[in-house]
Amino acid sequence: MKMIWNKELKRLAGAFLLCALLSILGMHLCVAAYGRDMRKEYHHLLAAVFGNVAAAYPEVAQEELVRVLNGRENEAAGADILKRYGILEAYAEESFAGQERRLLLFGISADFFMLLFFCAVGIWLYAYFRRQQDKIRGLTDYMEALNRSGYRMEVEDNADDELSGLRNELYKLTVFLKEQAERALEQKRMLADAMADISHQLKTPLTSATVLLDNLAENADMDSAVRQRFLTEITRQVTSMSWLVTAMLKLSRLDAGMVEFKGGWIAGETLVQEVLQRLEIAAEWKGVTFSVDFPEEMRLFADRKWTEEALLNVVKNAVEHSYENGVVEICGEENEVYRQISVRDHGPGIGEEARRNLFRRFYRGNAIREDSVGIGLALSKEIVERQGGFLSVDACRDGGTVFLFRFLRQEEGR
Repeated sequence: MKMIWNKELKRLAGAFLLCALLSILGMHLCVAAYGRDMRKEYHHLLAAVFGNVAAAYPEVAQEELVRVLNGRENEAAGADILKRYGILEAYAEESFAGQERRLLLFGISADFFMLLFFCAVGIWLYAYFRRQQDKIRGLTDYMEALNRSGYRMEVEDNADDELSGLRNELYKLTVFLKEQAERALEQKRMLADAMADISHQLKTPLTSATVLLDNLAENADMDSAVRQRFLTEITRQVTSMSWLVTAMLKLSRLDAGMVEFKGGWIAGETLVQEVLQRLEIAAEWKGVTFSVDFPEEMRLFADRKWTEEALLNVVKNAVEHSYENGVVEICGEENEVYRQISVRDHGPGIGEEARRNLFRRFYRGNAIREDSVGIGLALSKEIVERQGGFLSVDACRDGGTVFLFRFLRQEEGR
């Protein structure tokens, strides 16, 4: 694939060529400087020889001395003499002209090998950057596939380099994005189902209240007892809708992470008594009584308001599913691992299917009340689990149902 010469690559190529030219130029300058030093030393040698000969033989004319020194007839004999006496050993083997030729050959060879070296490095760099561009182009195609939601999970040509590490991170991002997309789709479906359930639950009381209000408006002379019954039913329907909206708002806050649980130590028996006070009227209407068996010293570390809300929904459910004049038992227990609150009714009990789905939102199962919307227990479980606790349900062998709140044991002062 064709190599793309971007600005960064052009700057790098320019720097490489500049480095190559400066290296060759530097080599030339070094060889030239060495040649100049060698010529200067040779000139000093000739001057010393000429001066010594002229001083030793003043009667010989200088022109004759210059002619003798420039002559090459007796070069071999002179070299033997100098060698025999150990004079000018460094220069006797080779003449200055030979040394200059060798220096010139060295300069040419150095230029050739440096040019060859930089060409090899340039070819290697070209192949390297072309290969890197191919990998980057592959990563670019991969990112474009991600933008088109084409999740391609293959990880090929994995190596121990930065691009392979980047490819691995892109793979992780791909998996994460896919899981996020699937979760978002599931949440969207759940939201649509929830909205449909809420619409259905609100439609019935709204329709009933509207019909009753129309009757009241159209019959000004309605019997007072009938009018009172209509108003009571309207109040009940509006109260039911208000509770549903409030519960949904609480669930929405929990789902959005907007609830900050403020943990604190709560006396378990005090928490239970506050819940029973809020359910006193509902229990009296059905004739249900409460049996409380709670250790006085038992304390829970939890958010008081939200934990009371969770326990209230469970106890309210137990009252609704108890028989007339029945008993709801609320007991506390603690051991080395957890602290537990159990809520038991003596109603018709619960089947296996209902037990598996009881905490699912808008699940009604065999609800006793027609206006039950199946959201209170889901809210309770969400509250307890967000505080690190556990909420479970089971059927009792001798009839009825038991709910278990469990909070991991913590010691006060920690």
